[in-house]
Amino acid sequence: MKRFKLSQVSNLMWFMFIMFSFAVGLATYVVHQFHASFNWPTAKGMVVNSWIIERYHERSSAESHYEVAIEYFYAVDGKIYHKSNKTDITGAIPGYSLEEAEALVAEFPSDKKIQVHYKPSNPDTAVIKPTMHLFMIVALAVFSLVLIPVCYVMYLQMTSAPDSFIVRNV
Repeated sequence: MKRFKLSQVSNLMWFMFIMFSFAVGLATYVVHQFHASFNWPTAKGMVVNSWIIERYHERSSAESHYEVAIEYFYAVDGKIYHKSNKTDITGAIPGYSLEEAEALVAEFPSDKKIQVHYKPSNPDTAVIKPTMHLFMIVALAVFSLVLIPVCYVMYLQMTSAPDSFIVRNV
C-alpha cells in the first residue's frame, strides 16, 4: 500500500483544491435551493407593484440589460411578509431583454393575486416563480470537471517519489 505524503502537495494545488471545492459546494447548495423551491409550500399573496430597471454594462454604456422588481405581500400562519427584492421573483437576479422584462411585468400587474412559494423553515425566504437556472447547473458541472484533474494531480504528488517531476515542478 502506498503512503500518502501530504507535504509533497504544492501550495498551488492546495489553493486550487480549496477554491474549486468551495465553488462546487456553493454551486451544489444553490442548485439544491433552486430545485427545492419547486416543492416549497405556497401561500396566497398580492402584487403591489412591478417595474423594470435598466442596467448598463460596466465596459460599454451602449449595451444594457434589464432587471425586474416585483413588490408583493403574502401571509404565512397569520404573519404578513413584504417583499420587493429582485431575487424574490425566481431566486436569482437574471438579466432580461426588454421584451422579456416587459412580459414578466405584464404577468404580474398591480393587485394580481399570486401564489408565493416560501421556504418552510424560513417563510421570509420566498419566490413567486420557481426557476431552475441553467447557469448554475453549468457552473456546477464546470467546477466539478476542473476539480477532478486537480485531485488527480494532488494524488500523483502524494504518491510520487520526492524527487519526481510532478512533485518538483507542479
